[in-house]
Amino acid sequence: MRAVGGAGLWVGAVVGVLLGLVWLATALGLIRPLIVVSGSMEPAIAAGDLIIDRPIRASELEVGDIATLPSSDGTSLVTHRVVWIDPVGEDRLVGMQGDANASADQEPYVAQGDVLVLALTVPGAGAVLEAVSRPVVLIPIGLVLLACAGMYLMRDPDDEDGADEPALAATRPERAGG
Repeated sequence: MRAVGGAGLWVGAVVGVLLGLVWLATALGLIRPLIVVSGSMEPAIAAGDLIIDRPIRASELEVGDIATLPSSDGTSLVTHRVVWIDPVGEDRLVGMQGDANASADQEPYVAQGDVLVLALTVPGAGAVLEAVSRPVVLIPIGLVLLACAGMYLMRDPDDEDGADEPALAATRPERAGG
């Protein structure tokens, strides 16, 4: 039981460290993780994938990049391939099209300051993150980790004579009967 508990704690620790690093990189503005909600970029990016975007200057945006820009009404983000760019000072007027779409998006997008471009796609990870972030799943995961900690801290019943400590057992003086 102790080995199972230890293994569970190690898995939890590794996942925790990775999530902490992602959180830190996001907080520092180095990346922006996003969950894909539509299939407009299939087959390159499917609904349920996790994409990791990185910021670049709007002036560095190029045709062919997969960019994430605010929709024209500003209520959502759109991740599509850049099909044309018109410079307007430091800003860019950008035409985009989903790989699975037959035509370009109807309205152009305005790219100002820093914009997000695709750095990494993790297939299916967005759906997993959505599922485990719900309380109905997150609470049992927390309970499993607590159970792993409990199993790890349990004393092995076969180890009542201190066999865990071979170095100490070897240095103990033998007792003479008398």
